[in-house]
Amino acid sequence: MNIVIESPRDNNDLAAFLAKMNSVSSQHIGYCGESKEEIYDTLTSDFSDLDLANSFVVAYDEEEIVGAIGLDTDLEDRSAEVWGLYVSEEFIHSDLVNNLWEKVTALSASQVDQYHFFLNRENAYAKEFSVSQGGKSQGRHTVLTAKKNECKETIEEGVIEYNPAYEDSFAELHGQAFPSTYYSAQTILDRLSEQHQVFIATRDDQLTGYVYIEADPRHGEGSIEYIAVSDQCRRQGIGKKLLTFALGQLFAYEEIEEISLSVDNENETAIRLYQAAGFKVKHELIHVKIDKKAVVL
Repeated sequence: MNIVIESPRDNNDLAAFLAKMNSVSSQHIGYCGESKEEIYDTLTSDFSDLDLANSFVVAYDEEEIVGAIGLDTDLEDRSAEVWGLYVSEEFIHSDLVNNLWEKVTALSASQVDQYHFFLNRENAYAKEFSVSQGGKSQGRHTVLTAKKNECKETIEEGVIEYNPAYEDSFAELHGQAFPSTYYSAQTILDRLSEQHQVFIATRDDQLTGYVYIEADPRHGEGSIEYIAVSDQCRRQGIGKKLLTFALGQLFAYEEIEEISLSVDNENETAIRLYQAAGFKVKHELIHVKIDKKAVVL
């Protein structure tokens, strides 16, 4: 057996391997995706600020993929979301995982300070590995999904498309609501497009809340990435209004039948709001962060 670790040879093969591995709870990584087509599209068009050759390493046993790790790198934040650790069962307790990790982190070592793992709670091995590398738990997230035919009526009044005049107040609210997250306010604004949109609620020309959504009609998927209401405006129905508006926008795509979102497990109020709107729990994820500046091995 001669294992070779190198850049991906074929993106289709890599996507198929990732989809297969991510369909198993004990290997599942949040936000990677479970459809080969969706994963392939992400790898080839929207994976990382670095090219794929500097973002992914793959272990080959002759022509067969037996392991892979990728880093979805945000150069502005000097952070990366980890896709993996994915290894075939026969190699899970070998040195292969360490070798993959060393090689993939070396590709962007001078550009990344933090690594974020979003691990299925049943993915015990990846959690153990990330902690062994100095990772610290950042809490747990619940991933919920909603289906088009199970959702409540959309509320559209009082919600408008994002306006640059609210840039500062949007950035302030996003930073307060999500101080340690994968997309900064500027990253969200840089991603805005026809299918990546921010909608806001206002009162007296002041921002009271926002929701950021991403539509992927090619793969029949949509997601509510962030939703937040300013502290002084809570318990006034603004969150419900933003949520149902977002659902209406995403389900307006004929191809989209299911929408997903993620919320901190401790945010029981938000979870109740989502469930009341028709969402159901799909996964529970553990967030582990490795901070190179804080780790002394």
